[in-house]
Amino acid sequence: MSLSSRDEVRMFYDDAADGYNDMMNEEIKLPLYDEVLSSLAERISSIDGAILDTSCGSGHMLERLRNEYTGQRRLVGLDLSPKMVTIARERLGDAALVSQGDMRDLAEIPDDACAAVISFFSLHHIGAAELADCFTEWHRVLVPRGQLVIATWEGEGAIDYGDQSDILTRRYKESELVEAIKAVSFRIESHSVRPIEGFEMDAVYVTATKNAP
Repeated sequence: MSLSSRDEVRMFYDDAADGYNDMMNEEIKLPLYDEVLSSLAERISSIDGAILDTSCGSGHMLERLRNEYTGQRRLVGLDLSPKMVTIARERLGDAALVSQGDMRDLAEIPDDACAAVISFFSLHHIGAAELADCFTEWHRVLVPRGQLVIATWEGEGAIDYGDQSDILTRRYKESELVEAIKAVSFRIESHSVRPIEGFEMDAVYVTATKNAP
């Protein structure tokens, strides 16, 4: 399956940034985010290091982490879209370092620098051959026992955006995602598939731990 290019994805999110920001103002209040973020904060409470959101979008998840769960811990956001980065910087101010970049290349982040890496609904933009690149890079920047938290669209085949966009993306089966994460020396802690209200697709959620040497 031929997916949309990096430039096409960047332009898609630049165009969608304002609407996405408005949507997240309400979505971030859903119980799911309480569950995911509070659980993450508890798991890293005794681990030093930053929290990195590899596709931070409008910055809502990092903002909620800072305001409700992690206090003064260092927060880092990365997003492919310059418009999203601008919105996230305005939201977070000095609370986080937000940069434009690609989740597949974290060259600016040292080894063993992060207590947690978050990836919410961005893996559908990359092909199966690139999953290992992402997971290897995320593993590199995590400290031993660091936490990986992933959500993406579950299933097989392309995602149909209908009249909204002609961008080409794909879904991943739960088992496919779990095996790809395990192959890069992560220990799977949990995985589940859940429906999302208002969407015809389900989402797969995975948490994993970087194995200590």
